[in-house]
Amino acid sequence: MYHNEGFCYGFLIDADGGERSYLDEEILITRIGGCCTKDSEGNLILKKDQDAGNTLVKCVLGSQNSKLAVGLVLGKQLRNTAWCGGLTITIGQNNKLLNRDVPHRYNVMDWFRVTNVWFEKVGEKYSAKVRFEKLNLANKSWWGAKDSPLPLPIEERDFETKPECIKCSSCSSESLRIFEDGWMCLDPDCPDFWKIENASPPAELTYHPDFLNCRSPPDPTVQPFYSLVPDLLSTLDESAPDVSTSRIAWKGIVCPKCKKCIRRTFWHGWKCDDDSLLDGEHCPFEKFMKMTPISLCDVLDDFKLTPIKRAIPSDPKCIIPEIDDVSFFPYRKLTYKLGGVGSITHFVSNQEVNSRKNGPDDLFVRLQSEDLGLKRFRLKSSLVAGTLTSHFAVNFGMPYKYVVSVDSKGFDEAPETILQVLGRLSWATEKAVMSSGGSYLPPNELLTLGYFEKMKIGFHDDGESSLGPTIATFSLGAKATMSIRMKYKYFNGTTRRAGGAAGTLLQDDPVLKDCISEGERRKLKHDLEAGVITRESYDLSRRALLKDHKGREATTAIKMELNHGDLVVMHGENLQKYYEHSVTPENKLRFALTARYVKPDHVNAKEIQKGEFTLTPDQIYDGK
Repeated sequence: MYHNEGFCYGFLIDADGGERSYLDEEILITRIGGCCTKDSEGNLILKKDQDAGNTLVKCVLGSQNSKLAVGLVLGKQLRNTAWCGGLTITIGQNNKLLNRDVPHRYNVMDWFRVTNVWFEKVGEKYSAKVRFEKLNLANKSWWGAKDSPLPLPIEERDFETKPECIKCSSCSSESLRIFEDGWMCLDPDCPDFWKIENASPPAELTYHPDFLNCRSPPDPTVQPFYSLVPDLLSTLDESAPDVSTSRIAWKGIVCPKCKKCIRRTFWHGWKCDDDSLLDGEHCPFEKFMKMTPISLCDVLDDFKLTPIKRAIPSDPKCIIPEIDDVSFFPYRKLTYKLGGVGSITHFVSNQEVNSRKNGPDDLFVRLQSEDLGLKRFRLKSSLVAGTLTSHFAVNFGMPYKYVVSVDSKGFDEAPETILQVLGRLSWATEKAVMSSGGSYLPPNELLTLGYFEKMKIGFHDDGESSLGPTIATFSLGAKATMSIRMKYKYFNGTTRRAGGAAGTLLQDDPVLKDCISEGERRKLKHDLEAGVITRESYDLSRRALLKDHKGREATTAIKMELNHGDLVVMHGENLQKYYEHSVTPENKLRFALTARYVKPDHVNAKEIQKGEFTLTPDQIYDGK
């Protein structure tokens, strides 16, 4: 449900609509979401009562009482829904028993009004159900069967038929007769709630024809709050310098030709990919924005635009870095050490670095002006199939497959700007690794990410087996916060299961510094390795610890403020294995350019040449 300030504006019906969900060409009955959890098999089960004080219930009632129409969206994976004609169907990727299908993963139905909200008993709990009625009864519904008759004209409609309404002898509240099997009091506070003649109702219930067939007479005061098909394009002023990167401009539009919602896949705009419009041909619509370069003043706080020396904010709850103002001047070098795991080096930029020729200020403008081929890609795994990354990406050099598969261009195709960035990242990688006493492997891959307003990348790691131990990132544009924390399984000593329950104990628990129950786990591991306890006792003791400390996410160990021109190098064989990081930009435009060493033996021999390059003197960076 989409709700705001006490009203329901939109409703998605997908996957599990609840028991006795119903859909015909004018009526939809489903449960009101919430108060559920998933069992071990992934099925939704009610975990607590859903009463009239529930936020979602109040919002549905708010729309009903305010005569506010609700937009309904039908998902392709809806199952266990009774359609008109008594046909029970299952729509899913692997099991399609419907004699007709819906065209898209999600399908906007129409405007509906809320006619009834009631409560039903589910096991030992009770939940809320809602009946929606299509607002426009004059036109045939697009989701109806092709051979179904046209709706009767409004003047010939029956608006008199109503379900029977009976007052309860126990609580004096009135309830409609919803089911053909008999009348029930639908007040959860009544001792006779959900009973037919003082007995529990049958497991299979059938809706009463009068409840399904009753229709509300036309009421011009029942109106939607928004347009069902908003015309976003007409509201975008392309002459404004930041409109093309604003949140509203990348969340999607409605195709003016085929009416499909188009996600913004391309850096410069939209291109419809609907193949259901013209006899299997793709919809030809495309709209590319005028990408006026955004100045640094528009994405940075004026006070922090070009500081001579940047102050370092510190969080006492996080690791405090070692500060070196001398070795790599004019950079400040901050080093965060994770004992036995690795280190993170932060080269903090300033006015002297940023304002030089071919420095961060120039690179930020040039990256906006050049056509790099930035796109959003589909995530390999997500709750919603086909979900796109919340950033734009393009890869140069050796192929790199992270959370998505991104086509890689060879460095011989890379523009001058990218090669100059590669020079800076190579410098930062070498200096950070050599300072820590490690072996330097020059990066042979560079992934460029572009972030518009409100885009971010959640917690993840770059721990693919094909990568070397070092990852370097260059920040341009808006400030961002980078957070680093221990992964759940190493923090808790167990994998995670649905619902937050503890899963499988780690066979080899590294017992990292500051993990939960660190002292007890370290002693247990020592006793196991010394032969004092058996593996069975070791596992039983660790499981007992989990009962005292419920599984939770680790707190942030390192928090860094990444500003325009900063370089960050993460180094260590186990850093990506044990820890994960997230990046949250704070304004309308940011670039993150990340260089890695990809092992050649993990790459198709035909693509190895993509990572080969020789920097010219103008592209080599010396730290100035």
